[in-house]
Amino acid sequence: MNKKFIPRSIFPDYNISLSHFKGHQQKALVKLGHLMPQIDLLLEIRDSRAPISTINQLFNKISPNKQKLILYSKKDLSILNKSLLDKWHSFRNEQYMFVDCRSKNDSKRIIKTITNLYNSMESPPPLGLRLMIIGFPNVGKSTLVNTLRNVGLNNNQFRKVARTGGAPGITKSTSEIIRISHDPEIMIYDTPGIFIPSVKDIDTMLSLSLVGCISESFIDPVIQADYLLYLLNLQDESGCKYNEYLSYPTNDIYELLYNIAKSRGGLKKDGTYDELGTALHWLNLWKQGKSNQYKGVFDISVIKEMNTQDLKKINDDEIERLNETKVSQRLDKSFGGDKRRNRTAKDRQYDMRNRLFKL
Repeated sequence: MNKKFIPRSIFPDYNISLSHFKGHQQKALVKLGHLMPQIDLLLEIRDSRAPISTINQLFNKISPNKQKLILYSKKDLSILNKSLLDKWHSFRNEQYMFVDCRSKNDSKRIIKTITNLYNSMESPPPLGLRLMIIGFPNVGKSTLVNTLRNVGLNNNQFRKVARTGGAPGITKSTSEIIRISHDPEIMIYDTPGIFIPSVKDIDTMLSLSLVGCISESFIDPVIQADYLLYLLNLQDESGCKYNEYLSYPTNDIYELLYNIAKSRGGLKKDGTYDELGTALHWLNLWKQGKSNQYKGVFDISVIKEMNTQDLKKINDDEIERLNETKVSQRLDKSFGGDKRRNRTAKDRQYDMRNRLFKL
């Protein structure tokens, strides 16, 4: 009689770097802070496969009390339970949407939501509504800007105004202001993906790697593949998430990789195979959602269906932790934390640079 399979309940605490914060991201945070006084609405994008790990609390440093619409991207790759998000956001009265950043229909819904906001204002901005799109690297910001512009201006022949790509870090600097609608007048800034100075634990770092917020070579692909196996087993103990390669569940990543290589004809005569290449192949199937089988969530908080009070504690602890970082303290010094600040000469300088709209 076969012994009942028991998935791992903990993941090894490998010695991997918990930081992927780069110099251009520090510069971008400062520029975003200088532009913030002229912004009417923030579009914060989070990856729906890792909705907790892709929350960046640094944004609250530079945009205290700024109105925000949260967009969960890559819905076509995710199995995130919407009712769970309803519970998480309802107690904060936050507005959110599930979107595919390439979808014209979803872009129409976003523009409609923004238009309703504009129409509800007692005194609509005379120069139009100004938005800023923010989020971690590679969550879909530039792709969404391009789709919004094509939909909002009703022209599919526009060239891309925001560079896109499958790797993180394509956008290095904040764009000039881009018009995405004439009626009402709506403009938007595309911004670089911004990491945090360091993440709190290995689970968060690996979740971010699985959704592509980190360069694929930054963490050993076998460790990433092992973490993916760990998460898949927690979600389904039957092993059905990888049964095209293995007819039974396993906790052994090398057993799974061997069978993946075997199914692809990658075994050498001596039984060895390319571990790194096989791991990258399997990871990319999930990152890119090659078929409906490769939809998932890679956030341990989502798998455990964390309640609102636990989520609140996680967010509060994260804010307190980030407050101790040098990056956060520099932002406090520059922008006065949560206090209202007077506009500076540098603010006015950024205003002058961005007076001309990109048509």
